[in-house]
Amino acid sequence: MNDSLPGDKTLVDKACGGDERAFADLINQHRSLVFGVIWAVLRDADDTEDATQETFILAYRNLNQLDDVGKFSSWLYTIARNVALKWARKRTLEARGLSRVQEYQQLEFLHPEKTVESQYACDLKRAFKLLSPADRTVTTLFYLVGLHQNQIASILGIPVGTVKSRLHRSRKQLKRRLLVMGNGTLVDQENQEDYGRRVISGMRGVIHWQKLIQGDGLADWRPAKGHTEASLNRVWTRTDDGIVGEAGPSSDNDSPLIIGDSSWGSYELSLLITPISGGNAQVFFRMSEDERCWYLLDFLLGWQAVAISKVSPEGLTKLSVVNYPIEHGHEYDVQIAARGASLTSYIDGKLVNQVTDFSYQSGPIALNVWECKTAFRDLRFRHLH
Repeated sequence: MNDSLPGDKTLVDKACGGDERAFADLINQHRSLVFGVIWAVLRDADDTEDATQETFILAYRNLNQLDDVGKFSSWLYTIARNVALKWARKRTLEARGLSRVQEYQQLEFLHPEKTVESQYACDLKRAFKLLSPADRTVTTLFYLVGLHQNQIASILGIPVGTVKSRLHRSRKQLKRRLLVMGNGTLVDQENQEDYGRRVISGMRGVIHWQKLIQGDGLADWRPAKGHTEASLNRVWTRTDDGIVGEAGPSSDNDSPLIIGDSSWGSYELSLLITPISGGNAQVFFRMSEDERCWYLLDFLLGWQAVAISKVSPEGLTKLSVVNYPIEHGHEYDVQIAARGASLTSYIDGKLVNQVTDFSYQSGPIALNVWECKTAFRDLRFRHLH
């Protein structure tokens, strides 16, 4: 797909030939995109301005490496994203307050009846900060930069359906958080980093989510027994905030990706699942120590159903199968709760499967793909004390 703006090819060709004026025109055309992408990560006006300048300097120096002029916007987005992540790693960004609060005025879709006053702008900035990085990027490109959904999908390399679902989720979360802030309870919400999911408390207080994807690559994740690192790398690819699995029709391509250990007993898992193509997207949980037994949450795209099954040496037993419309390219907000013998699954906040089974009481979690391509992102986990 060609994601360049009109005139990009001519300007890039001239800039490659040393025409500085042509590159200045490219900067003018794409400055909003670059600023928006970086600001979504750094959330600081001064740092974003400096990182934006660095992005264009790097782009100018490496312009001759651009193979496809039609992908100029995607290429520039990648540079901007990498620069922003570098700055985020180098600095501990503190909330200094944005001098350009007018950037938030374009988000008045939340409260169209009121003017963005100083307190509301401050609340909105804090609420925006609590969006996940991927949701914040899409929301910034759509509302602040003014790109169309198709343009965002092309630049980020994701399905249009994923753009739509992220925008929908962001709108709901921003509205809910602003209402919470109106009741004076934002501090608790910020500390929990709950991203819109229900808060729970145990005997020791609030139980926080832990991120399951951190750092670079697939650190802390491992292949199942009988599988090699090479087979894992054929199936699984790390993205900015998630993992993509792709397995063909050969069983050799099936390679579960595991995290955790046998001490993981009662817990909740939260993740976003996007079936991209093919058949079954799967989440294993409470895997036995020998990795021969586990429970399985299965997105059955052929059947248009979601199932919780039990896998043992004797085979697979479906414990709960619920008809559910599943679309390729749509991102589903999934939660799995394993509390004692109670096993439940929720999709987009609604209860789907509910099972009582005493077979497996503890064990790690795994992602798996069966003759399909699926994206898993924003994986979070919490022990139920």
